[in-house]
Amino acid sequence: MVKKKATNKKLTLTKKEEIRNKFVQGIEDNKGGRKLFTIDELASDYGIPKPTLYKTAQREDWSIQQKRFQDKYLIELDERKRKELVQEAVQFDKTSLQLAKGLMGQIAQTLRQNTEEDKIKPQVLNTLSQALGSVQKVGKLALGQATDNVNVETNAKDDETFREALGLLDNIAEQRRKGNAKSVH
Repeated sequence: MVKKKATNKKLTLTKKEEIRNKFVQGIEDNKGGRKLFTIDELASDYGIPKPTLYKTAQREDWSIQQKRFQDKYLIELDERKRKELVQEAVQFDKTSLQLAKGLMGQIAQTLRQNTEEDKIKPQVLNTLSQALGSVQKVGKLALGQATDNVNVETNAKDDETFREALGLLDNIAEQRRKGNAKSVH
């Protein structure tokens, strides 16, 4: 890097404002960060005597202005990042909810098919009911609801597929009581 030789140019109002902005705000780099400059760098770049620039910066509180700007910039940066993370979480929850609904539908379809063909085994019924409970928890988490102490009666009102699955389970239990199928145990 070639150093510019200071030619002791006069510090005009326009140049002072430009140098101050570069010192206080820096410039945005290609990675989205900010590069800050020292008084020495700016004095050399603009050909202004260092003592003149130091006195001006001190008299006009450039360092305090730089600190305020940096504090505000970091708060804005944190807020942008927080908003990005919130959007990502919302999208994740939407995807989780869609998957949960799809899985509930598949469970209901499996129950319907096995009930119609009268070939559901107790192990399959147990596995499907456990899967239904897990899928319900995923759905409830995606909606921001608690999953502890799940009240099936209340939750059944929330999702038509869940109600259909419970209805199929009731039908299976009724058929078993009537002796139309193998024992549930």
